[in-house]
Amino acid sequence: MIYLIFILVIGLMLYHSRKKEEEITEAMMTILTSIRNKKQIEDVPEVLKEEYEDTIKNVIKQDLELENSIGELREYRKELEETYNSLVQKSTQLEYSNQILERRVENLSNLNSLSRAVLSVLDLDSIINIILDAYFVLTGAKRLSLYLWEESGLINKKTKGECNFRENLLFSEDEMREFSKKEYQEIYKKLSKKFNLAEDEMIVISPLVVKEKELGVIFVIEDKNKMIDLDEETMSALVIQVSIAINNAKIYSELLVKERISNELDVASRIQKKILPADIDEIFGLEIAQYFESAKEIGGDYYDYTILDNDIFSITIADVSGKGVPAAFLMALGRSVLKTLTLTGEFAPNENLNELNKIIYSDITEDMFITMIHSKYDKKMRRLYYSNAGHNPLVVYRAATDKIELHTVKGVAIGFLKEYKYKQGEIQLEKGDIVIFYTDGITEAENKHKEMFGLQRLQKVIYENKNKSPKELREVILEAINKFRKDYEQTDDLTFVILKSNV
Repeated sequence: MIYLIFILVIGLMLYHSRKKEEEITEAMMTILTSIRNKKQIEDVPEVLKEEYEDTIKNVIKQDLELENSIGELREYRKELEETYNSLVQKSTQLEYSNQILERRVENLSNLNSLSRAVLSVLDLDSIINIILDAYFVLTGAKRLSLYLWEESGLINKKTKGECNFRENLLFSEDEMREFSKKEYQEIYKKLSKKFNLAEDEMIVISPLVVKEKELGVIFVIEDKNKMIDLDEETMSALVIQVSIAINNAKIYSELLVKERISNELDVASRIQKKILPADIDEIFGLEIAQYFESAKEIGGDYYDYTILDNDIFSITIADVSGKGVPAAFLMALGRSVLKTLTLTGEFAPNENLNELNKIIYSDITEDMFITMIHSKYDKKMRRLYYSNAGHNPLVVYRAATDKIELHTVKGVAIGFLKEYKYKQGEIQLEKGDIVIFYTDGITEAENKHKEMFGLQRLQKVIYENKNKSPKELREVILEAINKFRKDYEQTDDLTFVILKSNV
C-alpha cells in the first residue's frame, strides 16, 4: 500500500510540475488524507484516478481484514480468559477435593486405629474416654454428651467440653422392654432439645445400636458453618465402632459377673454339700439311705441327722420355698437354729418347731417359708416321734400288715404364723417297717407332658421293692423317677431319706 501511495505522489508531482509548489503540496495532502480516512474524493487528476481508486479500495479492504482479525483476536482472548478461569476454578476444586480425600484417608486410618484400640479394651469407662477424644480429633465437635441404657433408664455416663446439662431419664425395666424403635428416637429427640445451643450451633443425634439392641446415644454439638459432609461420614463410621465396642464391653462385664457368681455358687454348692451329714448306713437298729440333688447350683432342700445320746437319734428333712441363693440362705438359717435347739435341749420335735418358728419368723420375707418334718427316734421304745410344718406326709410300709400308710399331723409352714403351736405324732416301728422322708421334688417331678410322678407312683415303687435294703430301694426310686421324666429337666431339688427297721 505504501508503494501505491508513493506512485500516486510521484505521478501527481509530475502532472503538476508546472504549477506552483503550494498547490502541489495541497493536492498531495488532500489525496493522502482521503486515503488515510478511507474516503474517496472525486477531484483527482484523470491520469491518477485508476491507481487512486485501486489504492483506496485496497486500503479499505485491508482495514476491514484488520478489524476482522482484531475481532477474532478479541474472541480468542475472551475464550482464552474463560478457559483460564475454568482451569483455575477446576484446579481449586481439585485441590479442595484432594484435601477432602486426604482427610478421608487420614480419618479412615484414624478410624482403623480407633477400632483396634477400643476393641482391645474391655473396660467401659476407658472405652468411653477413648471415644470422646476421637470425636474431638476426627470431627468438628465442640461438646459431647454420651448416654447409655441401664437398669434404671437412660443414664449420662460422660460429657466433654462445656456441657452443663446431664439430666438422666428414669424408666422401669417393664417400660423399657415395651419401647419401640420410634419411641427410642422420640426420647433422644426430646432429650436433645434440653441442650442450650448458640445460634451458630447445631446438635447431631447419634444412636448407639447393635443388631437392633439400643445401647444409648451420643449428642454432638458443632458449629453450623463447620459441619461438612465429611463430618457426617466420620460420625456415621464412628458410631458403628463405638456401638460395637460398648456392646462388647457390656457383654464382657456381664460375663465377668456371671463367672464370679458361678464361682461363688460353686463354692456355696460345695459348702452346702459339706454341711449335709455324713452318710450313716445303720444306727440303733435302723438301716439308712439318703439322697440329695439340687435343681440349680445350690438348693433349698436339706436333711440332717443328730445323735443326741446313746438312745435318741434325730432326723429332719426340709424344703425352703423357691430355689437358688435365697432358698439356700434361708435353709442354712433354719438348719443352724434347729440344730442348736436340738443339741441344747431335751425338747420334743413339736416344741423345737415352735421355738424355731418364733426365732426366725422376723427374718423370713412374706414370699418365703420352710416346710419341714422334724423327728426323734427312741431306740428303747423303738418309736419315731415327729412334727410336721406343712410338709409332705411320711410314707410308711408296715411289714405286719403288708400295707403302705401315710402318717402326718397338721401344721403350717415355718414363717406363716408367729405364735403357731405345732402338734406331734408318733409311729411304733417293727421289724421290716420302712419310713420314707421326702420333699416334693419326688412327687412333683414332671415329664414332657407335664404329668407329675405323684405320691401313688412312689407308694407303688416302695411296695414292689419292700424287701430290698434302703440303699437298693434308693436306686429303684431314682431309676423310676428318671424313667418317668426321661430327658425332661429337673425343675426342683430332689431329696429323700429311707429308714428300715431291722429289730
